[in-house]
Amino acid sequence: MNEVPLEEAEPARKAFGDLTEGEREVVRDALAAIARDPAAGREIPGWRPPSVEYTYTTPLARDSAEAITVVYTHTPDMGVTVVYYFRDPQVVD
Repeated sequence: MNEVPLEEAEPARKAFGDLTEGEREVVRDALAAIARDPAAGREIPGWRPPSVEYTYTTPLARDSAEAITVVYTHTPDMGVTVVYYFRDPQVVD
């Protein structure tokens, strides 16, 4: 399967620069999963097609309660735009 093209909005680029190297590695893994399947995240209701907004949350480590969340939009045939990255202190499901 072809990977979906990804681009970053300016707020995401700035937020990425504020992450630690370990957090950046988690983000890179999350982006790889999103590129393979944009519907991998949790859809944020209320967006009108064709764009859909998602959050994708992944733990910082296997035994960590903290996570990194990637907020992104997906528009079919146009790709994924990463809106923001943030450290999420909540337990991941």
